[in-house]
Amino acid sequence: MIAPNLIQIVVVGAGLIGPRHAQHVNENPYCELFGIIDPSPATKQVAQNLHTEHFSSIEQMIVHCDANGLDYPKGAIVCTPNHTHVKVSAELASYGIHLLVEKPISLTIPEAKALKEYAASKNVRILVGHHRRFNPFILEAKNNLAKIGQVVAIQGSWTLRKPEEYYQVSPWRTATETGGGVLLINLIHDLDLLQYLLGPIDKIYAELLQKQRLQYPDVDEGAALTIRFKSGVLGTFICSDNVTSPFNFESGTGENPTVPLHSGLEGFYRIFGSQGTLSVPDLNLYHQGNHKCGSWLDPIVKEPLADIATVGELRPFDLQLSHFLEVIKGSSEPFCTVDDGISALMCIDAVMKSIELGAAVYLEDPKDVQPTPEASQD
Repeated sequence: MIAPNLIQIVVVGAGLIGPRHAQHVNENPYCELFGIIDPSPATKQVAQNLHTEHFSSIEQMIVHCDANGLDYPKGAIVCTPNHTHVKVSAELASYGIHLLVEKPISLTIPEAKALKEYAASKNVRILVGHHRRFNPFILEAKNNLAKIGQVVAIQGSWTLRKPEEYYQVSPWRTATETGGGVLLINLIHDLDLLQYLLGPIDKIYAELLQKQRLQYPDVDEGAALTIRFKSGVLGTFICSDNVTSPFNFESGTGENPTVPLHSGLEGFYRIFGSQGTLSVPDLNLYHQGNHKCGSWLDPIVKEPLADIATVGELRPFDLQLSHFLEVIKGSSEPFCTVDDGISALMCIDAVMKSIELGAAVYLEDPKDVQPTPEASQD
């Protein structure tokens, strides 16, 4: 029985992240899980476990609603394979369903812009699922950035080893052309966060890391980057999904239940400033207090900025879902817009181009990108 005062949400895609989204919807007191859409017959059991409906397609859900006199769900969370995001989102938008679309918003920038324009023509609002913007460790870091003075540089990493099962359950992850690879799946998160913390990126140079998974020749295993922000801040970043390391977002924050928390991890991001250095996720500020000289002649103090245990209790997916409900109601603008998603995608595009050319690549202005006409059509 559908509760009239709750916002109905449908989850599209029952792979790695879809059931997790569905569980968060079930736990939120202000919304209700309308169903899960996925063509796999195995999803029926997933839906039963979550006490909701299973639909094999968006069309089947629409037919079900029409036949039973039901309103369409107000919102949809799109977590299908990366290369299907635009097509699935456009179909949902055609029925006036508001969207939370997992990153990347698209595989190509023109298609993403076309989706933005098409959704606007249907009065559909889109929140892009760069959920780490809602992570309390990142929010605390941004709130404390002023304490390091002028930001000068950043050093970061996302490094771990994915299990073989990761590729076996979702073969699309084994080819770049279908949205696979650590650069598009994982690095895009970090580049979005770096821009959220430090502003737009102006230039990127990247080189691929040595390949070890020879059975998957069509997908990358990571890269080393140098980055220049428009503000003048410089940075370096290492991204790899095939090394033994705890220096990654998931291990440091405990956000992903499939990746063990590495308690006490320091510095998967280190942000260097004129008055101090901020380490994330431990949220330690390194500074020299009231010393006037401010050089190596003075001692450096390590100051914790927050209670890590308390910060870690907040769940970003819950915060993102609550925000999505406000976006659906029209009481809040998306915290991560399609333009933000396009900007992150442009960073990955620059990484790919840099690797191909063996040279640094300047990023375009997202406003100059033209939509793909085909993607705009109903």
